[in-house]
Amino acid sequence: MVAVAILAAVYLSPVRGWLGRVREVSDYIRGLGAVGPLIFTIGVAVFVAIGLPRLLFCVIAGMALGFWRGLLWAQLGSLIGNYAVFAVARYSAGGWVQKYASARPRLLNLIQQEGLAGVILARQVPVPGIVVNLACALLPLRHRDYLLGTAVGQLVEAVPLTMIGAGALQESFGRSAILIGLAVALGLALWIGLRFVLKRNSA
Repeated sequence: MVAVAILAAVYLSPVRGWLGRVREVSDYIRGLGAVGPLIFTIGVAVFVAIGLPRLLFCVIAGMALGFWRGLLWAQLGSLIGNYAVFAVARYSAGGWVQKYASARPRLLNLIQQEGLAGVILARQVPVPGIVVNLACALLPLRHRDYLLGTAVGQLVEAVPLTMIGAGALQESFGRSAILIGLAVALGLALWIGLRFVLKRNSA
């Protein structure tokens, strides 16, 4: 019902005209050739690294680039931005990192006990991504496990939100509603599937 209400507000208000400009941005990015997605990816990486929510860029990417391309470039940019924070915190080893991350001992314990699976699960916890990055940097976690866990963990929310973005600018209200409904169902299925696999592997 919430998704339908949002769609109605978009289609019946001037917001739809503003959202339509995203198509112009998309055309501009495609006109740049290979440089366009690169610029978008760098921008996402920078904004994620300074603390902006990555999920916002999933929606924007879906609106501007479509589902598959949007998912690819938004995910890549988010992964680079998160890894940059992780690497800086790991090698700086400053007291501020310890103080900031240690305020959430349950998150630290989850990652430390579960390793790769812990990183994936930590990405599902409703805390800012920078907190997860700093917590991972404090622990003896391999870079490979951090990158793989972050990439997989991000997908659970990124896939449906990118699909929502791709559906928001559809010409037909009904088609948008269908895509957003599929996105919600897909997100729920991914979350349940991920929890099942992780629980089975830890048994």
